[in-house]
Amino acid sequence: MSKQLKLTQSAIISIFASAATMQLHADFLEDSKTNLNLRNFYFDRSFDQERQPSFGSWTQGANLIFESGYTDTPLQVGIDASIRYAVLVDSEHRQTSDLIMPYDTAKGELKSNYTKYGVTLKLKAGNTELKVGELLPRTPIVYFDESRQLVTSLAGAILENKDIENLKVTAGRITHSNARNDNKYRKLSLMAAGPVKESDGLNLLGLDYQLTSDLSSSYWFGQLEDIYQQHYIGINYKTQLNQAKVKFDLSYFYNKEDGDAYYGKIDSQALGGMTTFQYQNHLFTFGLQKNIGDSSFPLLTGYSPQLYLQAWSILTFNNPEETIWHFSYIYDFKNWNLPGVKVRFAYHHGEGIQRPGLADNRESERVFSLLYNPNKSWLKGLGFEWRYTDANIKYGAGMQPGKSFVENRLITSYTFKF
Repeated sequence: MSKQLKLTQSAIISIFASAATMQLHADFLEDSKTNLNLRNFYFDRSFDQERQPSFGSWTQGANLIFESGYTDTPLQVGIDASIRYAVLVDSEHRQTSDLIMPYDTAKGELKSNYTKYGVTLKLKAGNTELKVGELLPRTPIVYFDESRQLVTSLAGAILENKDIENLKVTAGRITHSNARNDNKYRKLSLMAAGPVKESDGLNLLGLDYQLTSDLSSSYWFGQLEDIYQQHYIGINYKTQLNQAKVKFDLSYFYNKEDGDAYYGKIDSQALGGMTTFQYQNHLFTFGLQKNIGDSSFPLLTGYSPQLYLQAWSILTFNNPEETIWHFSYIYDFKNWNLPGVKVRFAYHHGEGIQRPGLADNRESERVFSLLYNPNKSWLKGLGFEWRYTDANIKYGAGMQPGKSFVENRLITSYTFKF
């Protein structure tokens, strides 16, 4: 852990210790939540090409998460803390990184286990809340990753204010990332080939405004210092058509280089539109995304996903000039006396990818999922998912065939609430 983060953690612990000496009212403990999540994760990805080794693993994880309430003081104080642990149960590809468990480069194999820790100080006054320490943001500029065994989390400070009716203002600075297959916090950078050039931090500002009960809008700005700047505009509208619920989403990203431009010029835009239609047990989504510019859409290191890109999936669909259309269908079996059982099918198709000398460059992805999340009796808290993915990529680096693959994930989890 870096010296800066050690100092931050020490400051958090000192402040919390001071708060503990106050006359704490019941809100701090009575409003607290403690969860233990057990997660069994089987992952296997097999490539079409013999030259590309398959990888995968079977792991067991445990996540103990504590979220306090707030002290009944003028400046309300709270604290969140987490301990996350994963152990490798089995892997026939132990010599290949699976992007889930840490990889020991000295031994040339996956590590047997690892542990992550997180502490967050919460301060609240009126309609303003500040969080400092470990962060799990869900914003258009930065998003944490929970798609594998343990999460990718961030470190820094985020402030939210809701003093103006229907408007939420968010400001923050994030300095480090703790990747899902790592137990160390590292400086932020750009996900790109070649030498890693680190930024001093990511600054962000967000405005989310509820225009009416059915219409909302957002503007966000992010600056990864000396690497890129990012602007986001989002519009969301929902309505009711007889017994059906309909939602329309429009999004626009504009990216360019920042400051010393460690990775050179960045020329990237992404325009997306998506419609979601829900009727009884059926949920249907259709969307279209157009990437504009000579650069790939910039992504953070540490496997931080960009879920506000409407075509985002296992394949990121962030290539220059790529046009992507996608749809998904979910059926809920609640009326078949199978509450909690759902099936999902999704298809993504991207084409027109700009790479010198490569015509008709395209990629596609088919996903089938079976999900079970019962919400009654002693089974409540149980979760099961089987996800099958068939990804086809026409071109990889140079004129080589793309790394097409088939992937299976089996995830079983159970959450105990104390």
